[in-house]
Amino acid sequence: MKYILTAVFLSFFLISYCQVSIFEESKISLIMQSYVNQNRSTENVQGWRIQLITTNDRRKMETVRSQFNALHPEVETSWKHISPYYYVQTGAYRTKLELQSFLLMLKDDFPNAIPVMDKIKKTELLK
Repeated sequence: MKYILTAVFLSFFLISYCQVSIFEESKISLIMQSYVNQNRSTENVQGWRIQLITTNDRRKMETVRSQFNALHPEVETSWKHISPYYYVQTGAYRTKLELQSFLLMLKDDFPNAIPVMDKIKKTELLK
C-alpha cells in the first residue's frame, strides 16, 4: 500500500512539472498578424438597420422622426438625404434576424418600416 501511494504521489508530482510547448511557424504568425491589423483598420461592417420612412417631404421626415423619438427615446435615429429622398433609420444589427422582433413591434406605429442593409460602425454594434 505504501508503494502504491508513493507511486501515485510521484506520478502527480512529475505530471505537475511537465510542460507543453507549441511552436507556430513564422509564416502563420505573419498571416495572423496581417489579419489582425486589417480588422483593426476597418471601421465599418455590413449590417442591418430599420428604415422607418422614405419620403421627398422634409417635414414629413421630421414628423416621423420626432414621433419615433417620443415613443422610443432610448433608441437613436438618424436621417440622410440622397436627393430627392429623405431616409429615417434606426438601430444597428449584425443580422436581419436580430432586428425582426423590434421591426414587428414598430409595424403598429410605422407600417412602412422595412429592414435595409447599411454600412455600420463596429462601435454601434457594441451598444
